[in-house]
Amino acid sequence: MMLRNGFCIFLILTLSACVNRPSVALLKEHDNELIVKEDFGFCKGYGCRYYMRTAITEREWQQVSRLFDAAAENAAQEREVIKKAIGLLEKIVGPKTDTDNDDAGAQIINFSLWGQKARGQMDCIDEAFNSSTYLFLLRKAGFIKFHSLGQPLRRGYFIDRWPHNTATIHEIGTEKVIKGKGHYVVDSWFHANGEAPEIIPASSWATGWSPEKK
Repeated sequence: MMLRNGFCIFLILTLSACVNRPSVALLKEHDNELIVKEDFGFCKGYGCRYYMRTAITEREWQQVSRLFDAAAENAAQEREVIKKAIGLLEKIVGPKTDTDNDDAGAQIINFSLWGQKARGQMDCIDEAFNSSTYLFLLRKAGFIKFHSLGQPLRRGYFIDRWPHNTATIHEIGTEKVIKGKGHYVVDSWFHANGEAPEIIPASSWATGWSPEKK
C-alpha cells in the first residue's frame, strides 16, 4: 500500500507550510515509496526542510502494540488509544531524528530557522506529515479498526487567521465528508514531542480551536 493521492501532493500544492514551503523533490520521492516501520520518511526543520529516513525496531513496535491489547469497543475509545500511540511513537522516534526536544507549537517568526536548533524543531507541516505516517503504520498493522486515514487538513489563509495544518482520520460508518460528522483532526503540533496529540472534530478545529480555547 502507498500513502499517496492527497497526502504528499496535497502538502506540496496547497499547504505552503505554517510558514515555509516543503521540499517538493523529497516529498514526491516519499510519495512513491512503500511505507513500512523498518524504513520510512520523516520531516523536520520547518516545512520539511530536513527530510530523513528512520525506522522502528520490533522491540519498539511491541511497546506500541501493547497499547492496543485491550481492544477498543467503539471509535471514541479508539481515539484515546491513538493519542497514546502517537505520543509513544514520537518518544521512540525523537532520539533517532534529533526531535526529542521539539517544543510545543512553532514560532511564527523563527529567527533560529537557519541555525542548528531548527534541525530538531517541527512546524505543523512536519507534524502533519509525520503523524499521517504514524497513523498509516498503525492502520496497516490492524491496530486501528474504527477509523480510516484522512487527508491532511488546512485552516487559515493569512487573511482570516494564520495558516495551520494537521493530520486527520475518518470514523468508519460515517459519511466521509471533509469537516463532516466523523472527521477528526490528529494535531500533535500544539504539544511538545512525546505528548499526546489533540483529537477533536475537524469542524471545531477549522474554526480556530486550540487547547487554550477549549
